[in-house]
Amino acid sequence: MASAEGTQQKLSYTRLLGLLAMLAVILMFHWGQQALARYRFALNQTESLPNWAFIADQFNRVPQRGQMVAFVPPETQFYPVGMVFCKIVAGVPGDRVEVRGRDFFVAGKFIGRAKTHSKAGVAVAPLAPGVIPRDHYFVYTPHVDSLDSRYAVIGLVPKARVLGVAKAVM
Repeated sequence: MASAEGTQQKLSYTRLLGLLAMLAVILMFHWGQQALARYRFALNQTESLPNWAFIADQFNRVPQRGQMVAFVPPETQFYPVGMVFCKIVAGVPGDRVEVRGRDFFVAGKFIGRAKTHSKAGVAVAPLAPGVIPRDHYFVYTPHVDSLDSRYAVIGLVPKARVLGVAKAVM
């Protein structure tokens, strides 16, 4: 009789472990799906930042000054449609963008100088000065050849084009 009770307890214990294992698999699948929905992997295909791989948090689309942001730039002759850019947020809504010659200042801080021509020799117009409107961001990198908000072709990045706040992973 003691043997039958021991066997019954082992079966109950085995069933409990099996149920817990199934629950763990279901939860891992669910969390994995959530992670895939939340995060986007992006590759930096230029020399503008020292890192080449980023993870963008698609649930956080309101970057703060100093954070990196992943976004889809407007269509340009310089890069393929749909290419993802990662840049640093230098200006947020309400900040003033000043242009002195080709030197750019955002919220009083020197950001960099806009070039007159791209690396390929194409003329590039600078962004006009003004106040950054609601739901827009001034983005840049300190690289001399960075195509960023200093240039009218990129301009201020609207929140609708922001994929998420980005973190460098490689």
